[in-house]
Amino acid sequence: MAQQQQVPVMVMPAGEKKTSVGQIILWIILIIVILTLLFYVYFWSTSTIGSQKISGAWQSLKTTYNPLSWYGNQLKEAKDIGRIWETSENQTAESLGVKFLAFESVGGKIMPQGAMLVLRYKLDLGEGVKELPLDLECKLKDPSVKEKEIEVESKTLLPVDKPKVSTEDPQSYSSITCQIVTKTSTQDKTVTAEGTVKFPINNQRGSLKVYFTEDKVNKGKAFFQEQGLKETLPIMAKYNKEPVELGIGVGYENVQPVIVGEDQFPSVGISLKNRWDGRVKKIRSLALILPKGIQIDEEKNKNPTIVCPFESAGNVGTGKYQKYSAKESVLAQITEFGKTSTSLDLSRSFFCWLKPVPAEILGNNPFIDDEYSVEVSYDYELQPRTETITLKGVPLGETAQPTTPQSDKTPTTTTENQGTQTSSTTPTVTKYYLCENPARGEFSCVTQCNPTDCESSCEKTFFNTQGECDTQAIILNQAVYGT
Repeated sequence: MAQQQQVPVMVMPAGEKKTSVGQIILWIILIIVILTLLFYVYFWSTSTIGSQKISGAWQSLKTTYNPLSWYGNQLKEAKDIGRIWETSENQTAESLGVKFLAFESVGGKIMPQGAMLVLRYKLDLGEGVKELPLDLECKLKDPSVKEKEIEVESKTLLPVDKPKVSTEDPQSYSSITCQIVTKTSTQDKTVTAEGTVKFPINNQRGSLKVYFTEDKVNKGKAFFQEQGLKETLPIMAKYNKEPVELGIGVGYENVQPVIVGEDQFPSVGISLKNRWDGRVKKIRSLALILPKGIQIDEEKNKNPTIVCPFESAGNVGTGKYQKYSAKESVLAQITEFGKTSTSLDLSRSFFCWLKPVPAEILGNNPFIDDEYSVEVSYDYELQPRTETITLKGVPLGETAQPTTPQSDKTPTTTTENQGTQTSSTTPTVTKYYLCENPARGEFSCVTQCNPTDCESSCEKTFFNTQGECDTQAIILNQAVYGT
């Protein structure tokens, strides 16, 4: 009889069974927590706010961490460096133009539908601004429908439509407001009030000191050492803190001196680079001024083109310089550039081949120095500023509706019922108009607009109660007249 072999049996200790049950409970709790989080994430991600957050984060990730995007940006940056002629900043220059700091709701950020919104342009002026005309716009947008503009009852810019501002007159820019009368509605709505500021820059000028020689041996730094000239190289135009940095260079490398003579091909480069928080909407004029004896080579450039937009405009400076102006039809092809919420297309540049006449430039001198100058005029628009306002719905019974003028006699209807006479009277609705009297420097509430005392915009803004009208008058007096 074969001997039976004992098979070892593993006996689980009593404590191990309790541990397994505990682990199962922990797993169940963990699964419930994970499912709860998944449900929360799902409902949050399908909500408006969640969708916006996810979309923004995804776009940011694609831009920041996408290798292809990164490589493309590096190429673009390298390209920009190649066509931007740098400047040296004038540290003593004062900032010019206007800074748009905020677009503020004077009456508050929660207003009833149908009310008048008063929004103040908070501006700051640089030194030396005199009678600068501002082109202002204001509007309401619906943030839930791709920033669609909302129709309103009326819009009024105060104290005037196109104010002229000066640094020495703070009153000229500290009290500029936009009044928007909204349409009446029973629904609550959140809107975005947007203000824009645009102004012209006329005849901004930049100049570059340029050395000319026929010396083909001593180039670059060697030329300046040979001639004992003390210059900081590379020589650059000055930037005086205008909205646009105006760069000028002698060729792509911007190496001086400019060698004139046979088998030499000098050129000039111009770059306009946005430096402020806004964008160039339109270049109205652009001119290049060259010393006598330096001409634009029309054969090489085939000008005017978008690259070299200039054509001869005659002599200037008692005949010492030749002026070339950009052709209007070519300027019209130059698109706006600068900063927006989605773009950083910051510059425009131009390049022209030159044709020197050595005898006219140098005479009997081994070298001379003169300058290339550029003048540009443009319209500049600062980044829009916004204010978020909630418009609360007004019940139908309280909605302010324009009414026709009432006659002096109250209309009455009479009915007879079993010998008893009853009369019903149509109630008269009193409207309180907001009257601005610039001569007295105040806003006040009136029941009738008198053309001799009130501006023509008086009848556009009215209220059903004197209290509402008085409140708006107080706000406007503080914002516009400082009283």
